[in-house]
Amino acid sequence: MRKRNRTITIRCTDDEYERIHHKAERHKLSLSDFVLRSVLDKKIVVADGLNEVARQQKSIGRNLNQIAMLAHEGRLHSVHLDELLDQHKAVTQAVCDIAKEVR
Repeated sequence: MRKRNRTITIRCTDDEYERIHHKAERHKLSLSDFVLRSVLDKKIVVADGLNEVARQQKSIGRNLNQIAMLAHEGRLHSVHLDELLDQHKAVTQAVCDIAKEVR
């Protein structure tokens, strides 16, 4: 990981200061990251709802892993994955919807 060891000081009005801080908070970035991304022409993307979708995806993965472990132990011989597949499809659709909003 790179080390940020240089400091840049700028002057701004109270209004500019508040606007910069507000934008950084809205993008859920530290002030330093927001300013660097802005001035270095990096795209700033906010994907609201992605944390919830990631949580759901992890939950589905854990369930699938538990099923696989039981099957390998010989404690499970037949599985109906319809519900798990439906959940996966819904979460995948949510990711696609968020991606469309980001573009």
